[in-house]
Amino acid sequence: MTTMPLSTITPFPDNAPVSISRPGPGYRLAFVSIPGFLQKCLTKPLQTAFRTAPPLVFQPDDFAGSIFGTDEIDGLNRFKALKKQVEWMAGRYAAKQLARQFLNERPALSDIRVAYREKGAPYFTCAPSLPLSISHSWDYAVAGLGLRPACTLGLDLEKIRSESRPVLLRTAFSAREARVLESMDDATLFLKWTAKEAYLKYIGQGFHESLKKIEIVDDTILHDARPVPSLTLASHLPLPGYAFSMVC
Repeated sequence: MTTMPLSTITPFPDNAPVSISRPGPGYRLAFVSIPGFLQKCLTKPLQTAFRTAPPLVFQPDDFAGSIFGTDEIDGLNRFKALKKQVEWMAGRYAAKQLARQFLNERPALSDIRVAYREKGAPYFTCAPSLPLSISHSWDYAVAGLGLRPACTLGLDLEKIRSESRPVLLRTAFSAREARVLESMDDATLFLKWTAKEAYLKYIGQGFHESLKKIEIVDDTILHDARPVPSLTLASHLPLPGYAFSMVC
């Protein structure tokens, strides 16, 4: 496996809610600031405590510009918590930005649709052969797109939270990983965790495979104790307080 260190993402231009980066040949990433998205893309202010609020019923005129189709808004309104609605909107907005900029058709945002395969992997209905991955955590969402059908990718973004450390060590890592990580800082722990999550998305398993069956040992990904060949792992801290990994 090769590693691909990445630098901090390009600052969000002119306070725009999205920033595009190029992690390597054939791949593009779109990071979205969730507070920026809520400010720029909603016509009415949203309460800041959305993470603990009940869901809202959104209408097309609640959005500044044509972003989501009526069928998407109908789906948005079926979520049972405002937090889930906001995360869905931000992740979908990140994916739509990639489609608008890098698909040959240059579709309008409201015309772009994302569907899901049997085990949850997303894809563009207008370009089903191109790999797509979406993640979100707290104040940010990110989408990644492979520009060639032969590409495959998975990515994961997580806010670094010290209070989650004991649970992660117990539930996300094997015994030998936990022994090594116990003495390492939070950033390293979360980078290893995001690498595991990104790999599960890479193989299209998501929550269908145990994190403990995936090990990161000396920057090598092991699945069921066997090294996984021909992968590139990019892990870095793209934003203050956030860990990110991409497997491709």
